[in-house]
Amino acid sequence: MSNIELPDDCAKQWEILLLLISAEEKKIDRTSDGEIDTMNYFFKNEGIRRILLQWLQQMKQSYAKKMSETDTALKSDEVALLWRQKGNDKFRANRLEDSYRCYMKSVLYAPQDGPMYPLALANRSAALLRMKRFQECLSDIKLALASGYPNEQRHKLLLRRADCHIELGQRTKALEALNASSQHAASLKLSAAQCAEFERHIRDLERKVEVIVEEEKVEDGVIPECYKGLNENFHAASNAIELRRNDTAGRHVVTCHATRRGDVLFSEEPYACVTLPTGTDSAVCDNCCKSSVNIVPCSACSRSVYCGAECRSRASAVFHRWECVGAQADLFPTVGIAHLALRVLLVSASDGFPKVPTTEPEPRTAEQLFNSYSRVDSVQIYKHDTPAFYRMFNLVTNFDKMNNADYIQYALTATMLTLYLERFTSFFEYMSGRVPYSMSASQLRLFAAAVVLRSLGQLVCNGHAALSLATVEEGEGRTATEREVRRATAIYPSAAMMNHSCDPNIINTFHNARLIVRCSRELCAGAEVHNCYGPHRARDVTAHRRAQLRAQYMFTCNCTACTDTERRDFVSLFSAYACQSCKGPVLWSGRRAHCQQCQTDFKLAKALTTVERADELMAQAERASAPEERCEKALASFKLKQQVLHRHHTALRTTADRLARIYADVGEFSKSVELIKQNIQSLEYQFGSFSVEVAHELRKLSDVMLERLVNSPQHPDCREWCLEAHKIIKKAVQLMELNYGSWEPLVKRLREHEAVVASMLAHSRTPETANNIHHNLHYNLKI
Repeated sequence: MSNIELPDDCAKQWEILLLLISAEEKKIDRTSDGEIDTMNYFFKNEGIRRILLQWLQQMKQSYAKKMSETDTALKSDEVALLWRQKGNDKFRANRLEDSYRCYMKSVLYAPQDGPMYPLALANRSAALLRMKRFQECLSDIKLALASGYPNEQRHKLLLRRADCHIELGQRTKALEALNASSQHAASLKLSAAQCAEFERHIRDLERKVEVIVEEEKVEDGVIPECYKGLNENFHAASNAIELRRNDTAGRHVVTCHATRRGDVLFSEEPYACVTLPTGTDSAVCDNCCKSSVNIVPCSACSRSVYCGAECRSRASAVFHRWECVGAQADLFPTVGIAHLALRVLLVSASDGFPKVPTTEPEPRTAEQLFNSYSRVDSVQIYKHDTPAFYRMFNLVTNFDKMNNADYIQYALTATMLTLYLERFTSFFEYMSGRVPYSMSASQLRLFAAAVVLRSLGQLVCNGHAALSLATVEEGEGRTATEREVRRATAIYPSAAMMNHSCDPNIINTFHNARLIVRCSRELCAGAEVHNCYGPHRARDVTAHRRAQLRAQYMFTCNCTACTDTERRDFVSLFSAYACQSCKGPVLWSGRRAHCQQCQTDFKLAKALTTVERADELMAQAERASAPEERCEKALASFKLKQQVLHRHHTALRTTADRLARIYADVGEFSKSVELIKQNIQSLEYQFGSFSVEVAHELRKLSDVMLERLVNSPQHPDCREWCLEAHKIIKKAVQLMELNYGSWEPLVKRLREHEAVVASMLAHSRTPETANNIHHNLHYNLKI
C-alpha cells in the first residue's frame, strides 16, 4: 500500500484513487464479514487512512480560494460586486431576466455580515418587481431591511413594498407600507428635489390604493390525500394497500381494495435527500427540494442554497453544519450517491438513534448495536409509530450479490467520509449524545462508518430520482417545450417496498421532496402494485431491460412484459422500416430484413439513402430564412421519411414534430394541429392514452389550437375550433395533473387557457369580445 503513487491532481481524481487502492485490497472475506468487520479492517489500515487523509487535505486546499473572477467557494465582496454591476447594466438595458440572474449571484457570493448583501437583495427585489414576482420581491425587501440596508435609502424599499402589496390586491398592507415609508422619509434630511420626487411616488401609489379591491388568496394545487386514508400499519401508505412478505417476492405491496386511476397509494416525505447541481438559473432548495427558488444562500459557503430563511435554519440544524466545509471543497459532487449515504447518517443522528427492543441486552459496541438494529421484524417496523430509522436501516443492500470490486470501493468511500467528519468537523462530539448507549469514540466512529456503507448499498438499489418540469427555449423562434429534469436523489423506505415491473401500474409525482404515488390504471383487490425501476417495456427491448436490471438490482426480471412472447419485442416496432408492399413493419431476423406481415425482403441500402436525403432537407429547412422555403423543405423531408419508415417510427414522429413547430412559427396553425394529432395517436399506441408522453403532446396541441383561435377570431370555423380546443385543453389538464400534480405551474397555465376558451365559447357570437382576446390573454406559445 505504501508504494501507491497518488495522482498529481488527487483532489480531482477520486475515481482513479479508488481504483488504485481497491486494486491492492483483496483481503475482505465476503462470506462472513459484515459492514462492521469491513469498516474495522479499513480503519486499522494505516496506509489507506494516510492516503485518504492526504486526498481530503488536497480537497481542503481549495477551501477559501477564489476559483475565478466570477466564482468562489466562500463569500467575497469582490465577486458579489462584479455580479451586482453586471446586473445593473442588464437592468438599465431592460434585460430583466438577465439582470435577475446576475443579482442572484451577487446575493449568493456576498458576505452576509457586510454591506454588499442587503444591497444585492435590494437590487434583486427591483428586478423581481418588474418581473411581477411580487411575493419573492417582498421576501427580498424583508431580508434586505433585516440585513442592514442603508438607513438613508430605506424609504425607497418601503415604497417598493407598498407597490408589491398594491399589485397583490392587499390594501391594508399597502397603506401600512406607505405610512412606514413616509415616517422614515420624515426622519431623514432629504433635499427639496428628493422630497418632491418622494412625494410624487407617494401620490402615484395612493391613487393605485384607492382602486384596490381586497382579493381572497386562491390556493394553488393542494396535495392529495391517500385513498381511503392513511394506513396505521404501513407508514405513508393508503388504507387500500398492505405490505406482505413471502419467499418468492420478498416484501411487496398488494391492494386490499379495488382502486381507480389517479388514486393515491403513497404520500411520503423522504428519509433523506440531496439536490443535484442545477446552477442558480433554476436553483433547488437544499432542504425541501422546491425548484426554481429565489435563493437564500448559506451564510458561510456559496454552494448551498435555500428557498427561505426557515429552510436554511432547518438544514443547518440537521446536516449542513457538518457538510459546509465539504461543500466548499467540492467534495460531494465528486462522490456521487455517497453524499446521500452521508446525509442518511446525519439525518439519523439529528433524529436520534432509537433504543433497541427491550428484550435485547444493552449494546456496548458498534457491532452489538448494529446487529440489534438488524434483528427486527421487517414488516412490523412499517407501523406508523415505529422510529423511521428502522425502516431505513432494514432496506436491502444486495451486498451478498455484489462483486468484490464494487463493495471495496463503497467501503473506501465510507471510510473517507467518516474521516472527513472526524478530522474536519465536530460531528462525533455531537453524535455521542445522539446514541442512547455509552460507547467509546472509536466505536462511535466505527458504527457511523458502517451506517454509511450500509446506506450506500441500500441507495444503489432503492434510491429514487425526484423530478420536475423545466422550460427549454427552442432557438430564436416562438416555440418552447418542457422537459423532465432530475432535481434531487432521495430515499423513500415505504415506496421502496414496491417490486419492479417493466409495465408498471403506478405513476410517481413529486411535490417538492414529497413522493406521491398514484394508480395509472384500475386495480382489483389482491393485485400487486408495481413500480418501474427504470427499464420500461415501451422504451427498450426485453434483453436490454433484463441486462440493466441485473447490473444494478441483481435480479432477472420475469414480469409479464418480459415473459409474454407476443409483447417482448413490442418496442422494436418504433424503430421499424415500412414494407414497400404492404406498409407493415420491417424488422431484422439474423442478417435478413423482412416484413413481419407479408414476409417480403427489404432493400435497406435504398431506405438508408432516402433517410439521409430527408435529414439533409430538414437541415436546409432549419437554416433557411424565408418561411416558404423552410416549410417546403421540412415537408419534403417528412414525406421522404413517410415512404421508408413505419408509421410509428420514433424518427418519423420527431420529423413531424419539427415540421409542426415550423408551421406554428410561420402561422400555419391548422397544418401544425394535424401533425400533432398524428403524433398523439402514435404515442398513445406506444405509451398508453394516459401517459406523460401523451400529456405533453396534448399540451402542445392545446397551445397551437389556442394560438389559431387568437390569430383568426373571424374565421367561419372559429366556433368549431373553440369546441375542439376546449375539449383538448380539459384532457391536457387531466393528464398533466395525473402525471405531475395540480401544483405544477404548467397545470395552472393550462387552466387559465381553459377559462379563456370557455369565455370565447360563451361569447363566440360577439365579435367585439373575440377581438379583445389579444388583450386578455397573456401567454407564450410553447409547442
